[in-house]
Amino acid sequence: MKYKNLLIYHGFPLFIMVFPFIWVALAGNDRALKGELGMVELGTFFFLVIAIGLCISSLTVIRRLEPSVYLKAWIVILIIGATYFALEEVSYGQHVFHWRTAEAWKALNDQNETNLHNVHALFDQVPRALLTIGILVGGVVLPLYRYFRGIKLEESNRFYWQWPTMDCVTIGLLVILIRPFQMVVHTHVISTGETKEMLFALFILLYCLSLHSRLRQKAVIDSPAAARHD
Repeated sequence: MKYKNLLIYHGFPLFIMVFPFIWVALAGNDRALKGELGMVELGTFFFLVIAIGLCISSLTVIRRLEPSVYLKAWIVILIIGATYFALEEVSYGQHVFHWRTAEAWKALNDQNETNLHNVHALFDQVPRALLTIGILVGGVVLPLYRYFRGIKLEESNRFYWQWPTMDCVTIGLLVILIRPFQMVVHTHVISTGETKEMLFALFILLYCLSLHSRLRQKAVIDSPAAARHD
């Protein structure tokens, strides 16, 4: 199980990071990677869709655990946030079905797309900055601090389930380091903006997977069958 978790939470993010370089080396170009329907953009969308599915599944799991209101509310917030992110990524279907942007909306949207994140910084830069800070503090600094100080989160902590674990550290570091990496390496294989969005989505996915796995494990331990076995 530990080996499997190592591959999922740490190996997979590293593979995703080097995959564009492998693809370009084999294919000789990056056409399939970039663009609105490129692998990077579509990967971002599908990571978020899977995360939403895991959150919905988590809501069914916690019905058996009598969790706090905070946890239920948090999972609902995750669903809403991931849904918004996913729909914005595909411009609510415009990139797939290729409809034209209304003239009135073109005057507001600086890329002539049916979405909000190109309308105002409030819908783009602000959420991006908040998510980056949250990942840095909650997904990297605090888990590493607890790990090296030998501090174990107790279930009695009000936000025990919400805090990211060491499962999210590798993807969290990639989110934080992608821009400095691009500045140092100066590669055109990856687009910093698109790649960071994909890493955001992968962080959300792995966080939701970790939370779902922990909740399922708790549900098994607390099940009547387990209690009778004890």
